[in-house]
Amino acid sequence: MSHKTRVALSLLTMYIAWGTTYVGIAFAIETMPDLVSMGFRFLTASLIQFIFVGSRTGFSQFRITRKQLKNSMFLGTIMLAVGLGTVATAEHVVPLGVSALIIGSMPLWTALLRIVDRDKPRGRTLLGILAGFIGLMIILQPGHTIPRPGGAGHNITLWMFILLIGNLLWSIGSFVTSRLDTPPNSLVLTTFEMLSAGFVLLIIGLLNGQHIGDFFRASGRSWGGWSYLVIVGSVVGYSTYNWLLANAPISLVSTYSYVNPVVATILGIIIFDEKLTHNILVGGLVVLISIILVVTSESRKRSSVPIVETS
Repeated sequence: MSHKTRVALSLLTMYIAWGTTYVGIAFAIETMPDLVSMGFRFLTASLIQFIFVGSRTGFSQFRITRKQLKNSMFLGTIMLAVGLGTVATAEHVVPLGVSALIIGSMPLWTALLRIVDRDKPRGRTLLGILAGFIGLMIILQPGHTIPRPGGAGHNITLWMFILLIGNLLWSIGSFVTSRLDTPPNSLVLTTFEMLSAGFVLLIIGLLNGQHIGDFFRASGRSWGGWSYLVIVGSVVGYSTYNWLLANAPISLVSTYSYVNPVVATILGIIIFDEKLTHNILVGGLVVLISIILVVTSESRKRSSVPIVETS
C-alpha cells in the first residue's frame, strides 16, 4: 500500500471516528449517567492503549518523570475531562451538529492564542478569526436554536456557551502542550491524559449524585454507544490522529475541523430528527469558511516546520 493511500484511508478513518462520536455520546447518555460513563470511557480506553503500546514497544516507555506525569494529568484534565466532559453533558440539550460546530472552531481559538503570544498573523488569519466569531455569535443567538428531543425546558444558550468554554480550555491545552515537559511518545502522553480524565470525570460525577449502578444498568443501545466511544472514538481516533500528525501535512490533518460538523449534522437529522434552523445553517456556513481560512493560512505559515514522529 502506497503512502498516499495510507494517508487517504487514515483521513477517512478519522472523519468517521470523530464525526460519529457525537452519535455515540448521544446513545450512551440516553440511559447512562453522563459524567460517570465518560469517566469509565477514558479509564477503559487508557487501559487498552496501555496494553497496546506496551506490548508493541515495551512497557518501559511508561516510566516517566514526576513532572511529565503532572503535566500529563493537567492536560488530560483541561482537555479531555473539561473539554470533552462538557460535550457529554451539553448533548442532553444541544443538537449534535451545533456541538460539532462549536468544537470544530478550535483552530480559531488556537490562532487567537498565537496572536496573544505575539506571533504576528497573516491578514487571512485575522479575517478568518473575525468571521469565525461572527458565525459563532449567529449560532448562539438566544431563542433560535431548537433543543434536542427531550431537552425542552433547559437553557440551550447557556449550554452552548458552556461548550464554548470547554472548547477554549481544549485549545489552551493544545497550545501549551509543546511548551510543557511531557512524555516523548505521544501515545504514552495520550494514555496518561485519558487516565487522569477518567478519574476526574468519575469523581465529579459521583460528587454530583450520579451512581455507578446506573451505568451498569443501562440499555443495550447505550452500551453500544459507549463501546463505540471507547474503541472507535478514543483508541482508533486518537491513534489515527497521532499517525497523521507524523505522516501528513497539518493542513490536511486539520480538515477534520470542518468535516466533522457536516457528518454530525447529517447524522443528527437522520437519526434523531434534529431541526436545521436558519441560524445554524447560516452561522455554521460562516464558521466552516472561517476555519478553512485559518487552517490554510496557518498551515502555509508553518509549512517549513517538519513534523517528526515521536514513536
